[in-house]
Amino acid sequence: MTTPSKDSQQFPAISKDVNIPGASNMVISLMTGPFLVALVGIRACADALTQVGLASEEVFRGERLPNLQNVSGRSDHIDETDIE
Repeated sequence: MTTPSKDSQQFPAISKDVNIPGASNMVISLMTGPFLVALVGIRACADALTQVGLASEEVFRGERLPNLQNVSGRSDHIDETDIE
């Protein structure tokens, strides 16, 4: 008779004879879908943040422009002082 090994006595559920064929392939195939969805979601979030950044630049663009002088009282005719 053979005596069971020390490892199998401590962990009866784990034995060297257990080998599920295709288990790693099954895990990889189950994780492929969520991984691809996460990649697409991250890309969509990055694009959305880029668009928000561009929109905020457009909102604050007018605040950096210099103030223009009031030109409503200016006449459009040319007099002698305008000619050099």
